[in-house]
Amino acid sequence: MQTLIKWPGGKSKEFNQIRDMIPSFERYIEPFFGGGAVFFNLKSKKSIINDACKELIDFYRLVKDDDKQKDFKVALYEYVSNWEKIPNYIKLFERQIASLYKKYKDGAINKEQLKIIIEDIIKKEEKKFNGLFLKKFCLDEKNLLRQIISNLTSKISRVKKIEKQRGEMTKKDFHNNIETAFRSGFYMHFRDIMNYGEEKYKISLPKKIANYYFIREFCYGSMFRFNNKGHFNIPYGGIGYNKKDFRNKVNYIFSKEIKSLFEGVSIENYDFEKLLKKYKFSKNDFLFLDPPYHTDFSSYEKNDFNKEDQVRLAKNLYKIKARFIMIIKNTPFIYDLYNDKKNIKIEKFKKTYLYNMKGRNNRNVEHLIVYNF
Repeated sequence: MQTLIKWPGGKSKEFNQIRDMIPSFERYIEPFFGGGAVFFNLKSKKSIINDACKELIDFYRLVKDDDKQKDFKVALYEYVSNWEKIPNYIKLFERQIASLYKKYKDGAINKEQLKIIIEDIIKKEEKKFNGLFLKKFCLDEKNLLRQIISNLTSKISRVKKIEKQRGEMTKKDFHNNIETAFRSGFYMHFRDIMNYGEEKYKISLPKKIANYYFIREFCYGSMFRFNNKGHFNIPYGGIGYNKKDFRNKVNYIFSKEIKSLFEGVSIENYDFEKLLKKYKFSKNDFLFLDPPYHTDFSSYEKNDFNKEDQVRLAKNLYKIKARFIMIIKNTPFIYDLYNDKKNIKIEKFKKTYLYNMKGRNNRNVEHLIVYNF
């Protein structure tokens, strides 16, 4: 089974490293759930899933809860519908944008004039955008318009620089760049809604989580990073994200297969230690753990997971009665926490990261498989 949501550090590929190690069990527990790749692969009939990220857990609860799911489903399909309409919107003004770009490229107008004319073009066509700028959906028409105009202006300026370096673009490449700018503006607007929504707008939980899911799906590299103000600041994924089959992913969320899987799931939103204290575990339970890694940049979440948290986790695992497997990045500190401990075993494997955000992660690193059986 596929995961429902993109998550940094997901363990879809690592599952093959532990598949043959997993013991038989009656109940599956995952304290650091994230995207839940192992959970979806095992398809356990009885599970406890937990994560400290409230929005993520609200998402899974809305997936599971039939009573609350209706409004969430409506809200999420609004994103699908409007995302799919974007190519139709672009057709309304692409010729004008192409003509405008030629004037900008030839030096007939400057960047500020470019922005003013783009704004005029978009505003004239706004009524034809078929619901995109309805307040009920976008919540803030002015901000959406501002972001689309800003991204179109920036992209056109960028295209000029690219053409100076590499030569003239094909019509297809130019179209892809304009589409990316429009989609990026759409994304940036709803990123603003995620960052400021509770402060500025009366936003329901289903709308909030539908918006959260959209941002998670289309942010660059599924990364999760916040600035000093606590605002999510990962950009749109780029041209490669333009053709993603978003509808198919949302259809899967509400499929019979997912409904059946979640029937036997208890969903919690605790610190891992509180979860481990709440439930009584036995040798018939199996825990898979994928905690944040111990590095200088170990988390894309708002909450840091520091050395003290790693020590807390290790102390709980030394004495836990359930069988467990943990995958974690190998550092001297982590290795010392688990090496030569009673009943604890360690295996090693190599991991290559797909994304390297500003050099903060080495792409090729060694990981540990820590287990107790």
